[in-house]
Amino acid sequence: MTAYDVNWIRGKKMKNEDSTNIKELIEAAGAAVIGYEKYLLNKIDCKDLATIMTILRKSLPEDFDKKYKDQT
Repeated sequence: MTAYDVNWIRGKKMKNEDSTNIKELIEAAGAAVIGYEKYLLNKIDCKDLATIMTILRKSLPEDFDKKYKDQT
């Protein structure tokens, strides 16, 4: 979990829906790590990795983009 996730969790009372969202986020993050490792080993291509990363991004809290907007 990132610092953002921990702060998000601490600021909310856990409900069943929140617990489900956190589980989905953890599963998506785990898939992204494994997918990236496979990409580095040339076992999957960039399109497969992009699909995995899209799923991970959709699992993030709605306000994630606002908090971590690219400032370049």
